[in-house]
Amino acid sequence: ILHQVPRTMKIVIIGAGIAGVVTLKYALNAGHECDVFEQTGELGGTWVYSDQTDMDEFGFPSHRTMYKGLITNLPKEVMEFHNFRYPSAVEKSFLTQPEVLHYVQSYAYQYNLHNKVKYYKRVTKVAPVGTQWSLTVLDLKTKVETSLRYDAVFVCNGHFFHPHIPNIEGQDIFKGSQLHSRDYRTPEKFKNKRVLIIGGSYSGSDIASHILSSARSVKMSHHSPITIRLADGVTTKPAVVKLNENQVMFSDDSDEEVDVILYCTGYKYFYPFLTEECGIKVEDNWVRNLYKHIVNVERPTLLFIGIPFLTCAFPTCDIQARFALATLEKKVALPSKEEMVKELNEHVNNLRRNNIPQRHIHKIGSYFGEYLNDLAKLAKIEPLPPAVIKLYKHFIEDKPIREATRKYVLVDNENYKE
Repeated sequence: ILHQVPRTMKIVIIGAGIAGVVTLKYALNAGHECDVFEQTGELGGTWVYSDQTDMDEFGFPSHRTMYKGLITNLPKEVMEFHNFRYPSAVEKSFLTQPEVLHYVQSYAYQYNLHNKVKYYKRVTKVAPVGTQWSLTVLDLKTKVETSLRYDAVFVCNGHFFHPHIPNIEGQDIFKGSQLHSRDYRTPEKFKNKRVLIIGGSYSGSDIASHILSSARSVKMSHHSPITIRLADGVTTKPAVVKLNENQVMFSDDSDEEVDVILYCTGYKYFYPFLTEECGIKVEDNWVRNLYKHIVNVERPTLLFIGIPFLTCAFPTCDIQARFALATLEKKVALPSKEEMVKELNEHVNNLRRNNIPQRHIHKIGSYFGEYLNDLAKLAKIEPLPPAVIKLYKHFIEDKPIREATRKYVLVDNENYKE
């Protein structure tokens, strides 16, 4: 029997980026008691800019990865929370980092969420205790650790901070600089340098366009053909097979002298605070045991918001949060553990049959609409407007040129126009 009036739960949310903020909004709406722990001093997650790279002021790995001059690679029309539009004064579709951050923080102020966030709090341990959860939280300023109990845990710590750097023969003897895109901030350090960017996706092409005016040359290497449009002056190379002291060897037997290698090779899911008893393992960038990319099948009161990639994060986190809360409130009856595992295995096996590598299990891409509408249907909430799905698919499949002057409008629920 589904209970329509759930008991008030004590919920903890780890992280105050877009996933944490939208989860908090819906959890408070439902009358739950919530704590939000944020390791930094500001709400907004990935969208907060800082000159800081590598380590933060407390000696922990920095979660800041935003660089100066970033323009969104998707139009704002697909980057909105439910029923919260960008101000009408913002007419353009492609936004700067400060404009997106302002939107996220405006959402928090609109619903009085910012006062609920506890800043400079690092969660160091999450462990199940009976049907509840024990959290150990370190106050980074006072160095005092506190142990707390909760009914449910929402992991909203993002996945754009722990870099993935591929192993390449000769990395240890290469005498030039090697850095990951998480450490890129401004183009000045590339002045007169011969730069090789490894990775052929959006961040690589965007950073290439930023450093082109400073660098002596910019080349991009990728193991498969690069399908996104590159700035004039950026040349492409096939996969890197080996490095020596100052040269890079490629799979077509060519080589290039290079001063800087910039790895735009993505990030890894990273949950150092989860104990083994939580039942979560990350293998080849697959967070195992998650039903619908959200619910821990071993312990369904441990939930993850914002895991999928190649998706629109705002509507994805919004609908995921409402689905997850509906499972806690018994408005959505979860299948048995065995049934969830079976469905998960069928999904993974289907991807493997289609030669999708394991590291892409959380990649949504063209299935964006189907995935979110499935969650919305189960949670009995309003589905995503078809116009948003159509516009997103246009960007994923047609890859239109992103130009500052290009403007999109959601005409109605069904249609968009340029």
